[in-house]
Amino acid sequence: MAATQTTETWDAAWTLTMRAHRKRLTDNIFDEYPTLAWLRGKGRVQFEDGGKEIKEDLMYGTNTTTWFDGYDTVPTDSVDGITAAFYPRRYAATPITISMTEETENRKRADAEKLLVAKTEQSMSTQRDTINAAIFAAASGKTMLGLQDLVPEANTTGTVGGINRANESWWRNQIQSIGAFDTASAPSYTGLKNLGTLYNNCSEGNTQPDGIIMTLTTFGEYESILEGTGYARIEQRQGKGIGTQQTNNQLMFRNSAVWYDRDCSSGNLYVLNSKYIGLCIERSLNFAKTPFKEPSNQFAKVGYIVTGVQFTGNNFRRQGLGYDIT
Repeated sequence: MAATQTTETWDAAWTLTMRAHRKRLTDNIFDEYPTLAWLRGKGRVQFEDGGKEIKEDLMYGTNTTTWFDGYDTVPTDSVDGITAAFYPRRYAATPITISMTEETENRKRADAEKLLVAKTEQSMSTQRDTINAAIFAAASGKTMLGLQDLVPEANTTGTVGGINRANESWWRNQIQSIGAFDTASAPSYTGLKNLGTLYNNCSEGNTQPDGIIMTLTTFGEYESILEGTGYARIEQRQGKGIGTQQTNNQLMFRNSAVWYDRDCSSGNLYVLNSKYIGLCIERSLNFAKTPFKEPSNQFAKVGYIVTGVQFTGNNFRRQGLGYDIT
């Protein structure tokens, strides 16, 4: 527990003097959630009612077209090429615990932040932070899937959504070694050239990536490249922000917003198309607060913030991972 102390001598003057107490709780631990904001802004936080699993219908094969004339025979064979991916639901719970004495003592100050409100805000922020971190992690135990599962470096192995990537090449994401991001390689930079290759591999026709996420270190190197060559003035701050939120540090790469997330895994960046990924949330368990309960032998009560959530995808050919960034 962080301890604070005051140095005043509590004589009559100090004791009878009120202290200024602002009714707010200032966050000193949690990071922002730019990736969650981007998914919300793109309409990719989706809500569904019930169901044991999340099903994504997929088309992976073509039928046969035959040119003919006159009395030519044409094929009638049935062609496979339709399947589905299945994602199990995952659940997260964060407790809100308060004792009777804490609650009673907190009632004294009318201008103070209510303890229960503060603890609820703390638990909500904890869960958002946990989910944002899980987006960049790999599933373990009962956690939800993350980008290390959906867009991995080892893209020819493993099963995602019940489909084995070793057997189904159409279910594999794009990968590209980036190397030394800010090393000059005339007339450009090594990192930007390799990022451009990955971007193009993730593109097809009118479908292009719309989000590039990297670490703070790589983002700083990208800023230095643009600022050093004089392009920051035209590339930066297009007024769109990440998702629906305005931001002062957004950059652009071609048609994609570029930002850093402190949860992004070291040495990696992700080139994503929001059209084909999503955060699926159970509607009735959307940061839902459960009723408080008291044990029979303790003057305290506990409730939970509960969310049913899973990170899903339905077209990984349009998603990319840049790795080995130095």
